[in-house]
Amino acid sequence: MNPIRHVLTALLLLLLAVIAGTLGFMYLEGLSPFDALYMTVVTITTVGYGDITPGSFYGRIFTTGLIIWGVSITLYALIEIMELVLEGRLSEAFGIVRVKRSVAKMKQHMIICGGGRTGSMIIEEFNAEGIEYVVIERDPEVVKGLKKRGIPVVEGDATEDETLIEAGVERASGLVSTLPSDCNNLLLCITAKSLNKNLDIVTRASSQEAAKRLYSIGARKAVIVEAIGGRRLAMSLIKPAVVDFLDVVSKTGETSLEALRVERGAKIANKKVKDLKIKEKIGAIIIAIIRGEKVISNVGPEDEILEGDTVIVVGKRRSLDRLDEMDFF
Repeated sequence: MNPIRHVLTALLLLLLAVIAGTLGFMYLEGLSPFDALYMTVVTITTVGYGDITPGSFYGRIFTTGLIIWGVSITLYALIEIMELVLEGRLSEAFGIVRVKRSVAKMKQHMIICGGGRTGSMIIEEFNAEGIEYVVIERDPEVVKGLKKRGIPVVEGDATEDETLIEAGVERASGLVSTLPSDCNNLLLCITAKSLNKNLDIVTRASSQEAAKRLYSIGARKAVIVEAIGGRRLAMSLIKPAVVDFLDVVSKTGETSLEALRVERGAKIANKKVKDLKIKEKIGAIIIAIIRGEKVISNVGPEDEILEGDTVIVVGKRRSLDRLDEMDFF
């Protein structure tokens, strides 16, 4: 049970005891509401009687039961409160409440399933881009570390409906899974899609076969991390300058890369690169056009940009920000 629920349950039982005692004394002893409440508090706290005492036989029986019940509940409440304070669970409990409230307000956010090494890299990228997100993690130690860093985290199994709903999957725009098991990633994609069919999912895969299964159930991208790492290692040895360049432009800073999708009705659609004059206007360059499975990497002035294309643009950060102002997309 959630730590704060223990205290709330104890306080609720204590309130119930006070109400029951007050009503009991009013009925059995004929006391006024105030005197009955006073009698109940004196009984539960075991202060003793002075001016008002139970006079009837049934009143004494009722008082005996109320003492046993009330004292037990009072001790239970005090023990729970002391335990929360001494173990530091009170701050943790309120921290959980704050995170839940924060996540409940999120819309069109991202969900990161897995807060380990790969998840930490994704967190850094999202932070750099100013993207709103929440992490789902089941390892208590990892959860503790994420909380210390002020990262919104939901503790639980990402493959379960309840955990995903708590992370706001129904309002989220995207989900990235870093779970090490293909079976878990597969189950996660199925569960997430059943809760939000429009969810954009990117997931980790260990093989091409696993990637095919993930694509078949609606994952937009299945990344084989080991294959990408192997190619990067090879390129670092063969063409280190290219890797260094990609490291620079893939990070936010002086120079950056942007991937922009050309939606239906966009001003940039059905126009040649030379007619847009993006380089002359803002100093950015279109270096690639992704069209379905085809990648046009040697973009020339005569190449035409079509609806549905994804345009890769490189330039200074402030130049790329101006693309939104120019309303090209």
